Amino acid sequence: MDKVMTDAEIRKAIASYKFYHIIPLTKTLSTPGNPLYVPAQELFMKHLKALDLRGKRVLDIGCRDGLFSFAAESMGAAEVVGIDNDLSKPATEFLIPFFKSKVRMLQQNLYDLKSQELGFFDVILFSGVLYHLRYPFWGLKVLRDMMKPGGELLIETAIWRGDPNNAMLFCPIENDSPYEPTSCTFFNVKGLVDTLKSLNFDTVEVEFLSPRSGRDRIARLQMSWAQLIPTPGD
Repeated sequence: MDKVMTDAEIRKAIASYKFYHIIPLTKTLSTPGNPLYVPAQELFMKHLKALDLRGKRVLDIGCRDGLFSFAAESMGAAEVVGIDNDLSKPATEFLIPFFKSKVRMLQQNLYDLKSQELGFFDVILFSGVLYHLRYPFWGLKVLRDMMKPGGELLIETAIWRGDPNNAMLFCPIENDSPYEPTSCTFFNVKGLVDTLKSLNFDTVEVEFLSPRSGRDRIARLQMSWAQLIPTPGD
């Protein structure tokens, strides 16, 4: 935007869009997103704010309207790339110009990501996507292959609290899902931590949105990745 918009102009501009995220625009106005997801988003944001993003490349998977992309940019990230299967017109047509943002958003499937095209990233943000993947192991490997050695992966996902002593993955279809049909893969904590360990991630911290729910959302599952260096002859 070339000039500062009045509140009335902002209200008129955003009225033609349907927003997913609630993003502050001024001291008094925010985008009219879905309040149902705010608690999980707030916890994810709290832990995102604890990271040092200065000068780093950040990839936001399932960026939607860009709540976390714009936050990463404001924290000093050198470059922020957001991808989503269904690119947000509210973000690309209104929010990026409004914030004079350099965030780059692409319509792309997670499984199609290639480091040869986008390069490697220091930090990957992965909020509200994992439990929608029918092939979660493949998806997590793709992310690992997009990361620089020593990078950080921040996950927010739905989790199954059952059978904590065994690595488990609950894979419902259709109406068997505890959420809705597109929610189709629910790791328990050990299942997710062990899967990430098999990909050479070290889990730093796990935090739940609520302490006792049998079916819950992980607000923070932060991993650091150390690259495996093959020894001569391997």
